Amino acid sequence: MGFVVQQDEASLIAAHRFQVNAELKELRLLDCSASISPQVSEKAGELRLGLEFLPSILEHSKTGVWFAVKVSVHGDQEAPGESPAKRIFEVSCRFAVQYGLRENYSPSGEELDAFKEGNAVFQCWPYARELVQNLTLRMGLHLPPLPLLRIAPRPVTQPASQAGEPAKKRNSHARRSKRGT
Repeated sequence: MGFVVQQDEASLIAAHRFQVNAELKELRLLDCSASISPQVSEKAGELRLGLEFLPSILEHSKTGVWFAVKVSVHGDQEAPGESPAKRIFEVSCRFAVQYGLRENYSPSGEELDAFKEGNAVFQCWPYARELVQNLTLRMGLHLPPLPLLRIAPRPVTQPASQAGEPAKKRNSHARRSKRGT
């Protein structure tokens, strides 16, 4: 199982229009923060991972676009008999990713938004995975590698008011793993 960024069909098409007219030029870390609870239990307990992406446009010119992608990962330990779960660690990093634009191509707002929400996040994910893995290992946590990220079409569903369920927060996912090993 992996993390999934879902986009509707129109967004996937708009992102593709940007993608065929742009080229990845640079990707770099802008900032990072990490913390661990000083009271990490040595007992093996289930760890629930949470993930959130916050993409934005930093700069847009005739020749290129800079996107920023903030990736936040946290782990909550669910010990038997304890409630609520305790936050064990948190890592937040922000990357800048630059794309050069094909001459005479000017992306629409729809194309920029669709690309930043899917493809820009996708491009940054391997770097975020590696950073989280290294930082949590230095914190003394032995997490399994974070899963791959996939971009997938969002299923067509009824509006929340018709389906009787609240809408789910976009780009926020959770995964359970055993702590240790």
